[in-house]
Order: sequence, then C-alpha cells, then structure tokens
Amino acid sequence: MRVTVEEIAKIAGVSKATVSRVLNNVPEGVGPKTRAKVQKIIEEMNYSTDRSSFTARTMRSKSIALVLPDITNPFFADIAKAVEARAKQEGYITILANTDFSEENEGKYLTSLVAKKVDGIILVPSGAVCRPEHLLPGKYGIPMVLLDRRLEGGEDWPGVYSDNEYASFRCCELLINNGSDKIAFLSGPLGVSTATERLEGYRLALRQYGCLYNPKLVKYGDYTVESGYKAVISLEREGLRYSAILAANDMMALGALNALKELGYRVPEEVELIGFDNITFSQYFDPPLSTIQQPTAEMGSKATSLLLKIFDGKPIPDSERLQPRLLMRKTTKVRSK
Repeated sequence: MRVTVEEIAKIAGVSKATVSRVLNNVPEGVGPKTRAKVQKIIEEMNYSTDRSSFTARTMRSKSIALVLPDITNPFFADIAKAVEARAKQEGYITILANTDFSEENEGKYLTSLVAKKVDGIILVPSGAVCRPEHLLPGKYGIPMVLLDRRLEGGEDWPGVYSDNEYASFRCCELLINNGSDKIAFLSGPLGVSTATERLEGYRLALRQYGCLYNPKLVKYGDYTVESGYKAVISLEREGLRYSAILAANDMMALGALNALKELGYRVPEEVELIGFDNITFSQYFDPPLSTIQQPTAEMGSKATSLLLKIFDGKPIPDSERLQPRLLMRKTTKVRSK
C-alpha cells in the first residue's frame, strides 16, 4: 500500500507543506529538529519519490506494543505482566504505552507505533468509539487485538473481554438477597464499554428483583480512588440513603470505603460494599474488600496468543469472553466458608 505525504505529515505532527519541503530538500521554513524527525519517518515508512508501494515487511521486529489507559491502576499492571510473560515465551519484547485515559494520546501512540513498525498491537481503549488512528495499523498490515474494553465501530478486531454485565448482576443480586433495596452504584466513565456493561448488570438485577431504579443513586467517576471518595461524599451531601454500594472497580471502592469511614458508617453492618477487579491489595483493605475477581492473567495471555496466531498466518480468531467470579470477604454480610 502506498504511503502518502498526508500520512507522513499526520504521523510527524506537521503540515503537508513541511513534509514537501523536506522531500524536496528546501532549506527554508523547516527547523533542524523538525527536518530530522520528518526525514526519519520518511525512511522508516519506506517512502520514495517514485511513489513505490509500501511493501510488506520481510523481517519482524519481534516487538508487541501494549497500549493501556492507566499503568498506575494495579488491574492494568497485572495485565501488562501477563502480556509480557506470554510474549517473552515466543521471543517478543513488549513495548508499553500509557495513554492516561486520553484519546488524543492514544492516537499519537498508535501513529508512532505504526511508524516504528511493531509487529502487532494490543489495545485497551481509552475511549468508546473507533477513531481514524485506530485504522492505521490495519492499513499497514499491523494486526491489532482489543483487550478488556470494546470499541464502537471496532467489531472486526478480535478481542478478549470479561463478562461485566453478568458479574455486576451477581453482585447486585447478592446485595438484594442480603436485604438491600437501595443500592448505590459508582460507575466508570460514561461511554466506556466496561462501565456501560457493569451499569446494565446493576439495572437488570434491580428490575428482575422488583427494586426501584433511582438514577440519583448512580454516580459517575473515572475508576480512580478520588472519584470513588467524591461519589460517596456527594451522596451524603444530597441526603440520599442506601444500605449498599456496588463500585465499578476496586480503586473506586477504596475511595468509597475511606469516605464511609470518615462519615461514620460501619461496613458492612450499616453499608455493604463490593468492588470489581480483585486488585492485589484489595484483600488488605480494612475491612478486606468483597469484589469480582477478573481473570486478569488469562485475559492478558489470551490477547497475546490471539496476536501470535495472526502472526503465524492463521485465520483471524473470534473474540473471547471470560467469566469472572465473586469473592466474598468482610465488606459484605455473607462470606464464604
């Protein structure tokens, strides 16, 4: 596939005119650093002035890129560890890119990774909708696998996901069976597939068990400790009453737990609490957190295996959905024996 001046300009973050000046060796109008950057991309992408095609690579770089939204979140750190371990088994190195939940950063990383000619990309999307940058890897023959989060418009990419809706339903079901009919839900960001699916599971359980859905008891955060803390404080300021909280991840659950203690609530006697992910230190919360254990290591390993199958020329595999399980600890009234 032929590389265009427009594509080089986009990857370099410059105008088409700047690329043209570099190609034609025009000395004016381009600084030395910019010229060197553009020239490097031109060389890396095999662009030539005779308009020859972008040829398929005959040698692999033996590198896999893992693009994550937040490496400080232990859940994503565990995924990274699993991806790296599986890639290493096959002689591949793992390049880690942290987007900080920024779609703009994600787009820049994807264009840069294409220019660097990585063999494949595993992407945990920051946003909810497919963007033009998501199409670049496929355009240049670089396979991409989605992990944990779906992308609207990206249904053709294989992926590995957790059954978020079912897991959230099970949590809410347990809390209802424990006697709660007013359950607050601390959601992740609007539009992100994991947040949408977990919220839907919560709503389905309320409906099935005849509990009233109160949108005021749903607070949206960004999967951070701070957002979980602020959500509970907001519920208190609004005078809303509840006997249980379902948090969309363990980080938000930790923030919620801290807020509940600050407000004088006893957990689980007055308010039960369930998280999601079973991050490593959730068992060391005070009290230890009941949570959904995601098959994190299996998710990372399977996503890497999907990519390796594509490298080997095998048919593009179907997406996989893995089943999480509920772990009962001391923030709920019913605990495992």
